[in-house]
Amino acid sequence: MGEKHKVDLKVYFGREISDRKHPLCIFFVFVIFVVSTVFVPCLATISENLLRNPSFKQGANENGLPIGWSLYGGRGTNQYIKLIELDGSAQMVVLIDDSDASAEIGLMQTCPVKPGLTYEASVETRALQGASSHGAYLQLRFLPSDKYVQTSIARGSSKTFEKVSVKATAPPNTESARIYLYTHRNPTPRLLLRNIMLVSGVSPPPPPPPAPLPPIYSKLKDLHITTELVSRGKPNITVIAPASGIYEKQATRIQKRITELTGVQVPVRFDDSPVGTVPIRGHLIVLGNRSTNRTIGELYNRYYTLLDLRYPGPGGYVVRTLHNPFGDGNNVIFVGGSDLLGVEAATDTLIAQLKRISVSEDTLSVGWLTEIKLGEGIRIPADLREFETWEASKGYGSVGYFGWNSISKQMAMYYMTGNTSHAREFLRLAFPDKQARHEIARIDGERIENKKEPLSGPYHYNAHMMILFWDLIEESPVFSDEERLRVTNAFSKQLNHRKGEGIYGRTKPTLGVGSRHGQWSAISLYCLGRYFQKDYPNPIWQHCIESVRLHFKPLHKHAWVSGESDNLFWYNTGIAPVFTYLLLTGDRTPVENGVLKMLLRGQEILISGRRPDWALHSASVGYLHKAAYLMQDGRYVHYRRRTGVDMNVFRLGQSFWPEKHLTSQPPKDLVDKWSINYLPEPMWKSRNSGLEHGESFLFGSFRSATDASGDFILIDGFNGASRNPYHTF
Repeated sequence: MGEKHKVDLKVYFGREISDRKHPLCIFFVFVIFVVSTVFVPCLATISENLLRNPSFKQGANENGLPIGWSLYGGRGTNQYIKLIELDGSAQMVVLIDDSDASAEIGLMQTCPVKPGLTYEASVETRALQGASSHGAYLQLRFLPSDKYVQTSIARGSSKTFEKVSVKATAPPNTESARIYLYTHRNPTPRLLLRNIMLVSGVSPPPPPPPAPLPPIYSKLKDLHITTELVSRGKPNITVIAPASGIYEKQATRIQKRITELTGVQVPVRFDDSPVGTVPIRGHLIVLGNRSTNRTIGELYNRYYTLLDLRYPGPGGYVVRTLHNPFGDGNNVIFVGGSDLLGVEAATDTLIAQLKRISVSEDTLSVGWLTEIKLGEGIRIPADLREFETWEASKGYGSVGYFGWNSISKQMAMYYMTGNTSHAREFLRLAFPDKQARHEIARIDGERIENKKEPLSGPYHYNAHMMILFWDLIEESPVFSDEERLRVTNAFSKQLNHRKGEGIYGRTKPTLGVGSRHGQWSAISLYCLGRYFQKDYPNPIWQHCIESVRLHFKPLHKHAWVSGESDNLFWYNTGIAPVFTYLLLTGDRTPVENGVLKMLLRGQEILISGRRPDWALHSASVGYLHKAAYLMQDGRYVHYRRRTGVDMNVFRLGQSFWPEKHLTSQPPKDLVDKWSINYLPEPMWKSRNSGLEHGESFLFGSFRSATDASGDFILIDGFNGASRNPYHTF
């Protein structure tokens, strides 16, 4: 109970585990009980409730406490534990009323338990109208070891009871367990409790995440350079053409040429067939771009190609190989162009390549391929500082927010043009001498925090493009195996830079998605984990991926995204990482359940129709184009046009350029009515403001026109106590 007993430890599983032999305080420790399997039953069954009077039906003793329960603390003033009958029912509940910030109070009960069994303690809890339940906890403690798990039982709802539980395995020599339902010092919670349970036979808690120690690699992965089109007289690749028939002629020409060389006919299938699904199931030749071929579109979403309506441009073409994108040894040959003329030229190029290959032992194979011709009128800047990206906004330009730095720009330029000077420049900056470090400091600033080891120490806002593009260029013969391994180990060490940013180590979802800092850190960790788990599998890299999924998991239920709090001018940058995550992972639940629409409606509520518009000042082209694609709505093309960003220059990365059916559409449905961005329910509960859910809102607006010709009023209903805490209008 005294402050002198408090120690600084770490959170694990949202619960607390301690072996301190002191009275109750908040302890956080990164420990889980590990016991020999001889203690764990093979086929455990859930036991009866081990507690006496768990639902308080036996009434109270002479001290007013529920029979079977003892008082913990309670030496302060204005502290009460009362047994009361719930309104409208015969059910008994306990009221904990703690009005003393200097003392703790609660209930406790001890019962015999057995070592090696896993126990779960639970309670149903409800807040009181107008009062906070923050500072109340459920603890399960094993004796005599004093190891325990603990979690908050604070809840926002004053109408419904919610179940809260903790779980742990009793360590060796355990004799008993003690349940505490109590309050900490400083907070002054008031809440109701009922149906307390302690049972054994539950499944044990999962093991803790692996320690985030970056592996060091001495052997390079299998690059899967070779793609066998025909293997020992049998077809070993499938040509994927759009079901629209737009490239039927080109697909047939490729098929015919392979037959002429080998006597074997490889199959041609449509992009809506099972063999065209992503993740791919075998070697593929795919024709077109993301807008004309579904298979390319899904590979594009996961950042395995840049083929779209803007790259390689009018009449341009790309013939290139993608090696082992999903870790199963299957490759892709892209026959790509932004238009029909480009795809025809790409087909000619691939056929010419095949003519130069000899068939050996009834096998026709190709190695690494990259043939690029950019479209008519495309000008490539020579100066790194003039490299533009599709993540550009009016406010940030193309300096690198979000995703880019000097190194990833050089990697992208090499991938998109084939100019090997950019590959060599990437290596020079990746392992910099004094001059290169000076250049990085001058151009990138904070975007590369570790100037001596840039691949290991990029800022989380600017990290993820590097590993994505390395995955696309690594097989190029411009790099030696020694250089590849050096780059691999440098990227592995990036885990040291990411591990302290609050994402790695998650074992359950939080209530809401975090700030843009947390989101971009998560994206960076995901891309790092995806690359390594594919080719260098390790529980560490798998946990990177799972941690990120948990970070964004709240979007499966609601639209609580911390983003940039009430810095409304950055609202767009606070939700933009969500779009990147959904596309990279293929997660579409937030699209299907309406959460993404709610987040974007918040963006629309802020947009006034003026030019320039502060609500669009930091909105990137990529963000708005991704919104148009995921929502299949041309209004986001309309908003992109309002940004004023130049669309007539060559840009690095993915444009997500909208198809013809996504024409610019002004938001007429917002005119002459109030549009309100309400607090998601979990966010409202956490605020515990005393207002009803329907009375709580983030912001709302009214407009009489879609542009600046009418009236517009914006009201802010949320004080996030950030950079602009005192605004209302």
